[in-house]
Amino acid sequence: MKTRALLLLTFAIAACALAAPALAQEPPNPTDPKIANGSAEQALDKARAKWKKAKIRSYDYEARRSCFCPTTGWHKVKVRRNKLSTPHSSVKEIATVPRLFKIIQQAIDEKSHRLTVTYGTYGVPKQISIDPIQNVIDEEQNFTIRRFKRR
Repeated sequence: MKTRALLLLTFAIAACALAAPALAQEPPNPTDPKIANGSAEQALDKARAKWKKAKIRSYDYEARRSCFCPTTGWHKVKVRRNKLSTPHSSVKEIATVPRLFKIIQQAIDEKSHRLTVTYGTYGVPKQISIDPIQNVIDEEQNFTIRRFKRR
């Protein structure tokens, strides 16, 4: 009887040891299909080419970042001769069109779970929505650009 109980206990411990790594693994984070098939990268490349072709060095726009973060609301962005003129310190990462492209590229490189981008005139991103990891709360970021004006 003791031998049988000891044998059952040994099997139970072995089963738990084998199951523990499988239970500890993180669930997969599926990549956005537009990233996986390359169409997000192609759209970004096309937008960059439009921007470069337009040769815009001075421009204004309003930017808003929506996330679980302290920098929300609309901020006026002024760029003169490719240099940031009047940045709000908390929105420097979105304060030029090339920086917006960089945010999109990073989401692609990191194989985000969801990436939605709408491009406007001259290839300027109008809306960027990023959800890096599936089923994680408060890590999503949305960027909206409006009133773009070439100067």
